[in-house]
Amino acid sequence: MEPFLVHIRCDTDGYTHAITEDEFATGRHEGRFRAVCGHVVLAAPMIEEPGRFDPECREALRGEAALEVPRQERRRSRWRSRR
Repeated sequence: MEPFLVHIRCDTDGYTHAITEDEFATGRHEGRFRAVCGHVVLAAPMIEEPGRFDPECREALRGEAALEVPRQERRRSRWRSRR
């Protein structure tokens, strides 16, 4: 099954990167996402038009047979750890 991808423009490099659904859910509160190429994307304002698609993401998606996105290391927020 193919992963669902979200395309987000990075404010630091101007490229549009591919982000998996899981990584989007992980980084949505901070606006930082780990792209399939491994780049940490700082989301540009969503009003901006998409930039050029990142060549490294394109290569990672072409060789998608064993696509594994590096996981982001995050501390759990306090309110979640109390459950």
